[in-house]
This record gives sequence, C-alpha cells and structure tokens, in this order.
Amino acid sequence: MTDEIILKCAYEDCEKTFMAQRHNQKYCSPECCKDATNKRIRNKYSETKQRLKGKKRICKTSKCDTVLSRYTEDDICGKCVSTSKANEQELLRKKFRGI
Repeated sequence: MTDEIILKCAYEDCEKTFMAQRHNQKYCSPECCKDATNKRIRNKYSETKQRLKGKKRICKTSKCDTVLSRYTEDDICGKCVSTSKANEQELLRKKFRGI
C-alpha cells in the first residue's frame, strides 16, 4: 500500500494540484521546476545588482536599525550575527549540562 499525497505545485504562477510520485517532489512538472529555478536565479541576480549599486538596506532583525553596507551580502548586521551565535552557543551549553 502506497501513501499517495496530493500537493499544490510550489511554483507561484502555477495553480495545479498533482499526485507526488516522490517523497520530495514540489513541482507538478519539470517545466514548473525549471521556471521556478530561473525565477529564483533572476531575483537573486537583481537583488545583488541593486545591493552593489547602493540600494539602502536595513538589518532584518526586529531590534536593530543598522544600515547595511553594499558589500555585506547578509541581511543582518555583524553585531546581530554574533549575538545570535552567542545565544545559540549558550543554549547548547545548557542543553549538554542538562539545565
């Protein structure tokens, strides 16, 4: 007995539903997969181009208003990255100590 899963195509411009033939299938057809991939590549290219031209970007964390440099590829500032890494390390320490 196979579990048949009916999904909606993950490509935004496609409204089709389909029966997944593989456990990790997201798109209804190879064409939708190709179109979604190309759209993602175009968007990334456009974002990079705008960033390098100097489009103003602000750190995406909720408590920070730092304006990011055009050379910073991330969407969060270095201060927020180090804070989140420190918090993550502290949680791991507590977990391994059994606290």
